[in-house]
Amino acid sequence: MSAAGPMSSADPAGTPLPAAPVAWDGLAPEGRVLDLDGLAGVPTVDAVAVPGTQALLGEHPVWSHALDGVVWVDIDAGEVRLHRPQVGTTVLHRATGPVGAALPEPDGTLLVAGADGLVRLDPLAATTTPLAPAPPAGLRFNDAGLAPDGVVWAGVLPLVDPPAGERPTGYVERVDPADGLVHPALTTMGCPNGIVWTPDGGTVLVCESDTRAIAAAAYADGRATGWHVVQRFTGAAHAVPDGLDLLPDGRLWVAFWGLGAAVLLSPDGVPELVVRTPDERTTSMCTGPDGTLWVTTAAGLCRAQV
Repeated sequence: MSAAGPMSSADPAGTPLPAAPVAWDGLAPEGRVLDLDGLAGVPTVDAVAVPGTQALLGEHPVWSHALDGVVWVDIDAGEVRLHRPQVGTTVLHRATGPVGAALPEPDGTLLVAGADGLVRLDPLAATTTPLAPAPPAGLRFNDAGLAPDGVVWAGVLPLVDPPAGERPTGYVERVDPADGLVHPALTTMGCPNGIVWTPDGGTVLVCESDTRAIAAAAYADGRATGWHVVQRFTGAAHAVPDGLDLLPDGRLWVAFWGLGAAVLLSPDGVPELVVRTPDERTTSMCTGPDGTLWVTTAAGLCRAQV
């Protein structure tokens, strides 16, 4: 991974630099535990596939108010797509390879993390502006999130699992679009996934699929400190947590690849609702302004009235 060299507490201008990276595999296996085999009594709603949205590997839906629709990606097709409920789905951008996420900005532009690096996409002008390089060979961008301070946090996924006994090589990096500087935040991850912030911006949450866990850190002045595991998942042996969506009231949606479901957790980690998808490879979800839950699976985009 690229970085800005040894880190100190501040740059020459006095601006705090990001905290030193933390090894995920060094975090204690603490936190609340949810047994995914115990969801039988939780209220359930079925999601339905949205016609015309088939994908090779659908991911990361997020509502864009400026574009008046759901922005999502087909990772393997390298496409950024926009679905407007009353209009349909259009392809906004095709990259030269896989695309992990597209993050809407208030002005309607999108920060796209993919094979071409981190780029700013202007959908109206159909132009892209390079901001930061793509991950090194053997790695690709996966899920990503946009911090309250405008910094992109992106997971970087190894394309091949490490040999037995070796530490995983995935990580989460933070990229400031203003200067393109890249700093590692978390290391030794097998599959970094959903990245979200609490409504007040004071806490960042990151999901790691391989260890079936979510960790949190305090977030202030661009620095994440005090990483610790807050939620773990057991049961349903082939299911792993994937994308995250944090609601304003503190409840957390978690998508589960292999379970065919998105689960809504209370602030205390209690499951309140299960949304079942027609494809068991559920990847992520977001909530539209009318309350519709938009859910991606590997097969495409779904919707549910919750």
